[in-house]
Amino acid sequence: MMKRWLLVAALGAAGCYSADGNISAENTNPSGLSSFKVDVKSLKAIDKTTGASSALTLVGSCLARYDNNPNAVPAAEKGTASCPYSIPKGPVDLELAITALNSKGEPLNTFTGPVSFRVTPGDLTGTYDRRWTMLTDGVGTGTVRVSHLYGDVRAWVQHEPPQVDFFDGGVAGDPSLLPPPNSGPYSYATGLTAPIAFEEPTLGKIQEPEDPGNNRNSPFAGQFLTVGRKPESGSPLVQSCPPGYDARDPSKKDPNDGKLMTMVVTGLDPGGFFVTDMTACRVREFTGAGSNVRTPEPDGFLPGTYGSIYIYNYSFPEGLYPGDLLWTISGSVQDFAATTQLTFPAWVIRERVRELPPTEWEKYLKQVPVPEINLRFCGLDNAVNPYITDSLCGYAYGNMKMESLESALVKLRRVKFPEVFKNCDANGNGTVPFFCPGSGGTSYRACAEDTPGDPDVPERQCNIDCTVGLGEFAGKVCSERSTYNAFNQFVVELSGPGPRVAGLDSTLDKRTQVIKVSTTASVRTTTAISAGINGPSQVRVWCDTPVRMKFGNASVTATIDDFPLAPNARTERTMTGSEQYVAFIADGDLQGRGECHVALNSRTRINVVTRDAIPDLQVDCNPADADTDKAKQCRLLREATFNVTGHLRQVSAARPRWIVIPRDVDDVCCFPGPEGACPRPIEQCAAE
Repeated sequence: MMKRWLLVAALGAAGCYSADGNISAENTNPSGLSSFKVDVKSLKAIDKTTGASSALTLVGSCLARYDNNPNAVPAAEKGTASCPYSIPKGPVDLELAITALNSKGEPLNTFTGPVSFRVTPGDLTGTYDRRWTMLTDGVGTGTVRVSHLYGDVRAWVQHEPPQVDFFDGGVAGDPSLLPPPNSGPYSYATGLTAPIAFEEPTLGKIQEPEDPGNNRNSPFAGQFLTVGRKPESGSPLVQSCPPGYDARDPSKKDPNDGKLMTMVVTGLDPGGFFVTDMTACRVREFTGAGSNVRTPEPDGFLPGTYGSIYIYNYSFPEGLYPGDLLWTISGSVQDFAATTQLTFPAWVIRERVRELPPTEWEKYLKQVPVPEINLRFCGLDNAVNPYITDSLCGYAYGNMKMESLESALVKLRRVKFPEVFKNCDANGNGTVPFFCPGSGGTSYRACAEDTPGDPDVPERQCNIDCTVGLGEFAGKVCSERSTYNAFNQFVVELSGPGPRVAGLDSTLDKRTQVIKVSTTASVRTTTAISAGINGPSQVRVWCDTPVRMKFGNASVTATIDDFPLAPNARTERTMTGSEQYVAFIADGDLQGRGECHVALNSRTRINVVTRDAIPDLQVDCNPADADTDKAKQCRLLREATFNVTGHLRQVSAARPRWIVIPRDVDDVCCFPGPEGACPRPIEQCAAE
């Protein structure tokens, strides 16, 4: 495509540094070289796996003007302010036509030599032969490979050594692909293309991973950028959502398409704050090769938008309050323990809610979606029997469901707090080793090889047993005490599969066997319930009609003399011996739909931090404490289940690695146990 070109005067320099660090003699200007005329001949997206090239994608607002047909968009309009390219997920090749110029701006056919490339904004990538080219008789072509393009992009051609990468004290990659070392002296003459317009970054774009198999890193890590625009700097940014929102109706758009980008502060902490883009576009769930999607989302979209981020301010963000709106947020994109954050930030406030009447302080917070973390998001299969990582919510690095919700407000429903705290730090160094699933998915083990006699071995096994509920902790919710003391985090257990009306998770329907009860004959579950990879099989049963029930082997039969279960009541049983089935017979007339629901508890756990939000809540407590009030509060805590709202963060070394952090006491409520009360200072949840 043709581009306007711009001349830049040569960068004057009295001297330069040589490879040995000494200042060289006065720089010379070989053959009168002054600058370069640089045109973009083509732009191609490059597949990182196959190397195949394809056309860059245009933003949805441009495509909509041409019936979503990219071939109908005039070439001269592509890459302009009215029709920018979408931010590409992978590398891009820019093919350049280059002409050397003298000080009068005339072609200089006496120049022959290497020239190097850079692109701003953007990062050079690929092999070194994509970072420079040779001009002969003043002309040449070259292809520069670059990633992380956004905003107004310009490719630069410079008469200077190419940019190299360093590793382990030396030059990384293949140095033979660089120009000969005697290619100087260099004049540092420069030329650049006219701007090529890409879409402006949003919170979602700077966090959506390029690799569907790895959610640990932001594609823009290390970049300093600005999200949003204040009105005095130009038109504020609006959302440009991709086409194809509804495959059945090509004219249907994402509801947020064209809306003003709206960033709301959702919470503060001593070191920074959380921001969510309420109008972020929805993101299609990728289910192709390498996606690691165990159960796709029914609507085809990820549960989150990647549109939330933590802003690390190094101190409390004075002057900000939850619910405030921002025009812009800028900073350096960094990944800390696998959670993306902006550091060295600056921001421009759009609306200060605390300047409004108190009744309006939460008017924006109430509009922020708060998805409920469920077993499907955690990455479980929709199947009756379990897999080893069922016990660790979101364990796989390829889990983009959880990643799409990182730093967003989420809700945990009906979770169980720890019954046991166990100190596995035998050597007293303040840490315990984490663990990984072993090959074949049958057990947990070290993430690398242990050496014989390694003291980490017993500590790791203790941590495994406690965290996932094995050995002495089978059937119990256990949290490792030294981890709690050091990082304030503790394990809670999600409600597990089953009907929602019973306080369980209905998102994986095949995890629950539904049995139609008979008034005349015994009926049983059809699929054997596994002994359980993560400890003994804890089975939940809920019926909407009165029944008699019995556990046993494949020939089990229920009679009217067996265990009674009232309608709409739930019971739990840890299977023993040869028990793998449950049989039922109606106890009187059928009620409701005449059904019983049977599901194996997946024992799925996630981490929670409450110390800052609710310092008075004593999670590591003793129900036999000599202080009768403390003992009672501990009983109430362990008998209850809880709803927890908070920000979701990932910590790669943690087990489980996802953590929910409530903001204050109002983010936690309780469903009381047998004693009918919640532990102080938690209030009872409203009826669901």
